Amino acid sequence: MEEKKLKSSVETTTLNVVPDEMRKSWVNIAFIQAGAYICVPCLLLGSMLVNAMPLKDAIIAGVVGYLLSGLIMSFIGVMGSDLGRPTAVVAKSCFGQGGARIVTSLILAVSFFGWFAVQNVVCGEAFSNMLKGSFGLDFPAKISIALWGIVMLTTAVKGIDGLKWLNTISVPILFLVFLVGMIMAINKYGMGDVDTPPEGEPMSIAEGAILTLSFLACGMTTSPDMTRYQKSRGGVFASSFVGLCPAGIALLIMGAVLTKLTGEYDISIILTQAGIPSFGLIALILATWTTNTTNAYSGGIALVMFFNLKDDKRAIATLIAGVVGTILALFGFDKQMDAFTNLLGVFFFPVASVMLADYYLIRKGRPENWKYTKVLNIPGFVSWILGIVATYFLPMGLFLGFLLSGVLYVVLYKVLPTPQEVTDYDGETLIS
Repeated sequence: MEEKKLKSSVETTTLNVVPDEMRKSWVNIAFIQAGAYICVPCLLLGSMLVNAMPLKDAIIAGVVGYLLSGLIMSFIGVMGSDLGRPTAVVAKSCFGQGGARIVTSLILAVSFFGWFAVQNVVCGEAFSNMLKGSFGLDFPAKISIALWGIVMLTTAVKGIDGLKWLNTISVPILFLVFLVGMIMAINKYGMGDVDTPPEGEPMSIAEGAILTLSFLACGMTTSPDMTRYQKSRGGVFASSFVGLCPAGIALLIMGAVLTKLTGEYDISIILTQAGIPSFGLIALILATWTTNTTNAYSGGIALVMFFNLKDDKRAIATLIAGVVGTILALFGFDKQMDAFTNLLGVFFFPVASVMLADYYLIRKGRPENWKYTKVLNIPGFVSWILGIVATYFLPMGLFLGFLLSGVLYVVLYKVLPTPQEVTDYDGETLIS
C-alpha cells in the first residue's frame, strides 16, 4: 500500500498525452516559468549587455529580446497544449520519429545537462564561500556542488507537482529578497554611475536583442514540456508572457544596474557585502533550485525519448540528467558558458523555426493534422542543418537562419516525396 502511494506521488506521464483531469491552471505554469528565469545567469545577461552598451540601450535590447522570446515561446507552447505532449514528442512531426529521438532529444538533453552544471557551480561555490567568510569553515566547493546537486534533484524527480509547489512558494520570496538587495545597493552607492560609458566591446541594440534570444533559446523551444499541462491556448500565452517577461526583464535590469553601481551583478554578493549573508544565501539557493529543477525535469524527459524508455522511468531519467549535470559542474563546465550560450542559439533557433513551420503552415495549427513518419524526416533534418549553417556564418545569422529554416522546410516538404505518415488521432482526440 505504501509503495503504491509513493509511486502515485511521482509523475509518470512523460511521452504520452496528458489527460484533461491532470491539466493545471495557467497561473501554476506561469510560476514554474518565472522560477526558471529568476536565476543568476539572467542577472549575468544584464551585466553582459550593460558592459557593451549604455544602460538605456541595454534595457531596450533586453526587453525586445524577452518580448520576442515570449511570442515564440507561446506559439511553440501551444503545440504542447494542443497535443498534450512534450517537445521531444511534438518534434516527431517535423523530424520524424527517428530524427526526434536521435537528434532533437539528444540536443535537448545535452543543453539541460549544461544549464544544470552552470547553476550547480554558482550555488555550490557561493555556499562554500559563505561558510568560510561568515563562520570560518573550510567546506570544499566540489563537495558543496555535489551536495546541492542532490538536493535540487528532489523536486525534479517528483515531477510537475514538485515544480509547481516549489515555484509557488519560492518566486514571491525571491522577488522580495532581490528587491531588498537592489534597494540596499542603491542606498549605499547611489545612482550616479549608471550613465558611465560601457567598458566592453561595443554592441548594437539589435545585437543585444540577439544575445538575449540566444540566451533564452533552449527555454523557448522546450516550452511544451510545461505547457502540455495547460488547458487552453489562451492559458499558454498568459503563462508564457507572465511567467517569462516580468521575471526575466526585472532580473536583466537588476543585473545591469548592479554592474554599473557595484561592479557585481550577483545579488547574493551584494547582500553578503551588506552584512546579511543569510539573505544572500537564501536568494542564491532558491534561485538556482527553481531553475535547476526545471533543467533536470526537462533533461529527464529528453532521455526517456532518446533511450526509448517507458513513461514510468522518467524519475530515473531525471536523476541521471541531474547526475550528469553535477559531474559536468565538478569538471568546470561553467567556464564555457559564453560559448555554450552562443551554441544554444545556433542549434535551437532552427529547431524552433522548423517546428513552427510544420505545425502552423503544414498542419494548419490543428492537432488532428499532426502526423509523423517512423523514420527520419528529410525535409526537417536538411532545413535544420542549413539553418545552423546560416545562423553561424551569416551576419544577423540568428534571424536569417530562423527564417531560412522555416521557409526551406515548407518548400522541401512539398517538393520531396514524403514517407508514409501515421497519426495518434482517433477521430476525436489524440491517444497515447
